Amino acid sequence: MAEKPQEKQPPKTTKELLEVAAEGAKKVFTKKEYRDFLKFISGFHQYSIRNQFLIYMQNPHTTLVAGFHTWQTKFHRQVNKGEKGIRILAGGERKVERRIRQPDGTIKVEKDTKMFYHPAAVFDLTQTSGEPIKMLSHDLTGKVLNYAKIYDTLVHATDFRVRFSHELEQGGAKGTTKPLEKTILLRPGMSEQQTIKTLVHELAHSVLHADPSKMVDRSTRELEAESTAFVVCEHLGIDTSEYTFPYLANWSADKELSQLSKSLSRIQSTAEKFNHTLDQNLEKIQESVREKPLTLDQKIERAKTVATEQNLAKKEPGLERKVQEKTR
Repeated sequence: MAEKPQEKQPPKTTKELLEVAAEGAKKVFTKKEYRDFLKFISGFHQYSIRNQFLIYMQNPHTTLVAGFHTWQTKFHRQVNKGEKGIRILAGGERKVERRIRQPDGTIKVEKDTKMFYHPAAVFDLTQTSGEPIKMLSHDLTGKVLNYAKIYDTLVHATDFRVRFSHELEQGGAKGTTKPLEKTILLRPGMSEQQTIKTLVHELAHSVLHADPSKMVDRSTRELEAESTAFVVCEHLGIDTSEYTFPYLANWSADKELSQLSKSLSRIQSTAEKFNHTLDQNLEKIQESVREKPLTLDQKIERAKTVATEQNLAKKEPGLERKVQEKTR
């Protein structure tokens, strides 16, 4: 008799969860939808390290950036009146010729290619209005058990001020972290699942990426923050794979998502910190739930008992004080 194949155990450790996330993200690359998406946004992330740094220093909360005319012609969006551009260095190649006089009096022409740079301005998605940008990730829907307690626990676990801001409704961002102001902004109106996932994502930024002296490239920052959110949400029983896998694929530098393994210890320690805080508070919640509230009949019976004891106290000297102490 053939042995019954063992059921595959669900991932438990942070490492196992990240392997699941990486595998899910890799599969996204095979979808035509994602290939089309990459083609659609190809102009947004092709910036040099120098320009990435310039963009970060001027606005570390950018989502997608393009030039003034690119927003108009490619994406049918207009830069909002009064918006200030993010200054970068635009460059290109220029063919140059050098005429060198030889000892015999002839002129030798040498051709060369030189790079030239000039200041240019780009604008973030949040600085524009017009046709919506199609994003690959689907918003999370659904409620979260003990949502209010979990939200409050996470908010009180940080020294950053967390608040909902309508300014995020104009762009594509669901949340943003402002390290200098020690503030986290969340888009209002999201589902409970999306709100918790986004909050953990931004909290991960506040822990891992708030120190400007330890700045890493943006793709690494997003991989670490979203991976931390995935691990914490799995711990809470919230399945974010439909949102997280495309998100990780979008920000990965290669199809192997090798950066996940390089960032494992940072992701793991951050996720475990949040999970430990949540576990402590959820245990208190569960203990309070065990003390079930009295039903209406139980309340009536209790009231009758108190009333009877109080009547007896009126008849028996010294009993009234004991009853009062008992019923406090």
